[in-house]
Amino acid sequence: MKRHTLVVTLIAAALVGGASASDLPSPSPSAYPCKASSWDPGLYTFYGKKETIVEKLANIQAKLSERRVFVQVTQGNSSADVKLYEQQENGTFTVTEWHPKETSRLLADIDKAIAANKGVNCVGEQVKGVLGKELKEGKVVNGVAAPGSPEAAFSHSVKEAVGDFIKTTVIILC
Repeated sequence: MKRHTLVVTLIAAALVGGASASDLPSPSPSAYPCKASSWDPGLYTFYGKKETIVEKLANIQAKLSERRVFVQVTQGNSSADVKLYEQQENGTFTVTEWHPKETSRLLADIDKAIAANKGVNCVGEQVKGVLGKELKEGKVVNGVAAPGSPEAAFSHSVKEAVGDFIKTTVIILC
């Protein structure tokens, strides 16, 4: 009899005083997309004339306003441009920019970080860590409007690169 009383008491307590699913805190809206996106980062690399690369950038099928972090690495003849885009809570972006001479080791380190992460942690934060380690502090611009398209976001670096034959890599992270 004591056992039945205990079970009934526990069930009643759960029904009367327990939390319903609607009472539990839901994950923050930005946390889930970041976690899901860590499983599907995308990388696009284009070589050639600036005009050709800009045309190819227009064909990237990504809604950048729905991503929290993405990176562009553009290599010209003797210098490069690296941009880290981070979406803020108000929908604008903070853009950090660096100008290293060469980027092949940086791109290899980014690739290693993405592969080693295996979708477990925020891939954007993993890559941000690589950029900070390799490039140190960059020039930061806050309050940049969300780009309307990949072409709008990435064509400026391509057009500003020095040389006839350049390379740009776009990495869509989380």
